[in-house]
Amino acid sequence: MKAPINPRVLSEREAATYVGLSVHTLRNFRIESPERSPRWYRNGKKILYDIADLDIYLDRLRAETGAGQ
Repeated sequence: MKAPINPRVLSEREAATYVGLSVHTLRNFRIESPERSPRWYRNGKKILYDIADLDIYLDRLRAETGAGQ
């Protein structure tokens, strides 16, 4: 039995869950407000998000809102 792979990238649905947004909101940020969206990649028809970029996005939000201070 193979060990499960720990992916470096997440699907759109997985990324939305990771950052606490709906898929719809994450998609809207990507399309209508790119400056508010985490960095994303296209692989064919799939939209993918690198976990490191999602962490940067969350850190940026925390800094902007002053959360955790």
